[in-house]
Amino acid sequence: MTTPRQLSARVDDDLARNIEALAPTGLSYSEIVKRSVALFTTVYQVAVENAVAKPHEIPTLIAYKYKLPPRWQPPRTGEINLPRLNLTKEN
Repeated sequence: MTTPRQLSARVDDDLARNIEALAPTGLSYSEIVKRSVALFTTVYQVAVENAVAKPHEIPTLIAYKYKLPPRWQPPRTGEINLPRLNLTKEN
């Protein structure tokens, strides 16, 4: 199979709803589709590599984990009182 240089997909109601749901991310329509295909590819490849699905099967994702960016915290101010370590050698 040769990879097409440009793709075209008919935008049906389901695809329109999915793209609309991802619009708040600020990604372009093209980037939404690219990232979606990349995510589906990862799900597929991991399922096949782990023998959860055969190469001709489309796996159903039933669980996932999120890795969110860290939440901003205001800088700490004031004195920091750390416990003192006893660094003397005991024989």
